[in-house]
Amino acid sequence: MPDASNESPVLAEVAGGVLTLTLNAPRKRNALSAPGLSEGLLAGLERLEAEPALRCAVITGGEGLFCSGGDLDVLRSARREDVARMMHRNAWLYRRIAHSPKLVIAAVDGPAFGAGLGLACVCDVVVAGPQARFCCAFTRTGAMPDAALFWSLPARVGLAKARQLMLWATELDAGAAADIGLADEAVATSAGQRAAELACQVASGPGLAYGRIKAGLRRGMMGLDQALEFQLDNAPGVFDSADFREGASAFLEKRSPRFGQA
Repeated sequence: MPDASNESPVLAEVAGGVLTLTLNAPRKRNALSAPGLSEGLLAGLERLEAEPALRCAVITGGEGLFCSGGDLDVLRSARREDVARMMHRNAWLYRRIAHSPKLVIAAVDGPAFGAGLGLACVCDVVVAGPQARFCCAFTRTGAMPDAALFWSLPARVGLAKARQLMLWATELDAGAAADIGLADEAVATSAGQRAAELACQVASGPGLAYGRIKAGLRRGMMGLDQALEFQLDNAPGVFDSADFREGASAFLEKRSPRFGQA
């Protein structure tokens, strides 16, 4: 059953080419194991990729929450095969975000703990509001990190800092998270408002170039030969695109570009 007022556990709203997905299971603190929540996110990401008019997504949480991760009441009584099934389902969620050719922004107002931290970290941009809290909380309950954090957390903060956060389950506020690169921005007002501004910028920007940058960065640190190979495989197609022709023309004509018109 939906968690609040018979509404969906994930609310979807479209405006200006931006799909906003709001986690809506407050009684479960937006846990990924809340009924229908992971499925709702996956459905939203499938829609993002299927509809050309949608150029960016924002994932946020309602009622001062982002995502508490897993539901401990469920996990402590679950059988090993049940846990494996839940992790397999959620793995598709992290893969979908990471491999989407479109950018996904996390707007974190409230706690992003455990797998909720993983959900934020796998997004391309993380905006932290004044009430945001980040914690790789697994060892507090005798668990080990999952949620793609062995990939996403070192990519954001480096291996040494990721080790500290994983081992000691240190809790960070928005400012501390931004200082180490866990969050891209810490804002004094609303993470949702700033994320919406960035999403509008993305929606009016060069989508193909954004997607290729995302794909390159997903590979992590490249050696010289790998970097040259990646650019040779991808850059010619970007230069041979309507977006590039429009961007170059706008620059030469001293006007603002109008990307995404083809």
